[in-house]
Amino acid sequence: MPYTDPHVAAPSLWAVRQEYGPEFQVSVVEPDDVDKRRRRLSIEEALIAVYRRESGENTTANFGRIIDGYKRSSMRSSGFTGGTLTDDETESNSAPGIGPLPWTDADEPTSRSWMGLDWTAPEPLANAYGLPTDPGVYRIWDQDEPEPLEYIGQSGNLKSRLYQHRRNRDAELVFSYAILREGDEKHKREQVETDLIGAHWLATKEAPREQF
Repeated sequence: MPYTDPHVAAPSLWAVRQEYGPEFQVSVVEPDDVDKRRRRLSIEEALIAVYRRESGENTTANFGRIIDGYKRSSMRSSGFTGGTLTDDETESNSAPGIGPLPWTDADEPTSRSWMGLDWTAPEPLANAYGLPTDPGVYRIWDQDEPEPLEYIGQSGNLKSRLYQHRRNRDAELVFSYAILREGDEKHKREQVETDLIGAHWLATKEAPREQF
């Protein structure tokens, strides 16, 4: 099994090839301004989000996932080579992910019900104290210029992550978060984060200002 560098999906694709056969198909497209990294990554997030919405499934090799029965290699510098699991081993990244969000109020990125999540009321980052330590997603924006948002993120500990934003960003910006009861694994939170970034792109034709 290859390492996760130079490409993070390499171990997953290797495992698929071992399990199901040697051939893949590939298709490419070159959108306008594809050389602009922020635009390119935003389109990628939107494509994955729409795939999740339309298929009701997760892509196999995104979000650091791997198919059942395999463990992932690490980066080359760490030297761990993955492969098939033994009977007494488990791999958290092969666990089922979170399904697509319901896309409620998808074109309203500051709505309290955006994408079907239960968002808290916006508060200034200066008030980011006493927050829950639960896993979840969050958004940050300027109330005077709400579109595009400043940032969309995920964390296994909302209190810790938003405290970092309070120290490093303009305290007048506002934040809002939604707890993810199924967000125990990073790949699950990233799936929800991708839905949010993709929906934001489709609604505003821009990425959040500080996203990439």
